[in-house]
Amino acid sequence: MNSTVRARVALVGLGPIGIEVGKALSERPDLSLLGAADPAPEKAGKPLSELLDGAFPGVRITPSASGLYAESASTRGRSDVVALCTGSRLHAILSQIEDAIRAGFHIVSTCEELSYAELRHAPMARQIDRLAKEKGVAVLGTGVNPGLVMDRLVLAVASACVRVDSVKVTRVVDAAKRRGPLRAKVGAGLTRQEFDAGVAAKKLGHVGLSESAALIALGLGLPIHEITETIKPVIAEKETDGVPVGRVLGLHQIALVQAGDEVRVSLDLTMAVGAADPADDIEIAGDPPLHVRAHGGFHGDRSTIGAVVNAIPFIVTAPPGLHNVVTLPLFGLRPVA
Repeated sequence: MNSTVRARVALVGLGPIGIEVGKALSERPDLSLLGAADPAPEKAGKPLSELLDGAFPGVRITPSASGLYAESASTRGRSDVVALCTGSRLHAILSQIEDAIRAGFHIVSTCEELSYAELRHAPMARQIDRLAKEKGVAVLGTGVNPGLVMDRLVLAVASACVRVDSVKVTRVVDAAKRRGPLRAKVGAGLTRQEFDAGVAAKKLGHVGLSESAALIALGLGLPIHEITETIKPVIAEKETDGVPVGRVLGLHQIALVQAGDEVRVSLDLTMAVGAADPADDIEIAGDPPLHVRAHGGFHGDRSTIGAVVNAIPFIVTAPPGLHNVVTLPLFGLRPVA
């Protein structure tokens, strides 16, 4: 293996994010592609280059991750990583995580619930952590949100404070400027009744907001007595980008960390078609008080891809076990040699 290569990556899941992660890998001389897997009939067995604008010619998409792991077993190294881009809910991808760990891979995943699995799925988190330590590998769930803008970045800003009393993060995303799956996730075009039913069925809404709130509290050492989360529709008052009056433009979702009667962490997320003044705001009450704004906001897809790819060289040197963005160093683009 080239001495400049820090990790070999098995790309599992070739949806929109997985494909873009693959393209980003092709531009990183410190990372190499071990292979790619996706069971979809229209992808399995096809040249990977057809999906990646010509990158990685000669590589064919393996129908299953287990097949990919078996093919590479004879050359398995301690710096082999699975970039797992297959789902948001931990229970849905738990077996995929365990299969990769048993095969000897570190994991960087876009699964939002994995970002702080202890919050909702403590038994699963302990199971993953135990298996990862047995196999000597590290596991991380990350992305733009959770993983960066509403947790890791907040903690970086808070490092300038002598004291932090409370944190508020406000994120506004114009869903009209994002890919189709996001519009569907926020319920754009639905009736209010359809939206409420989708939220109740956990088919709508942003996954990971409470996880981000808990990560902030964890990183700041704030007590967590209760985390509450609400989701409400944003209704069109005029026709907006094809959404008629009275229909849903998107959602307004809030997660709060409370200690007694006091709110210590507030995360306020609006993702809606035509949302005005997209931005990411971090406001910290403390000594000194701070207000940081990213005008236009972090681009959800591109920033997720960056967060995943940039984490890979760091996860291969992390202690074995299940990690989050608090337990890892504040990683950047490249590790310092």
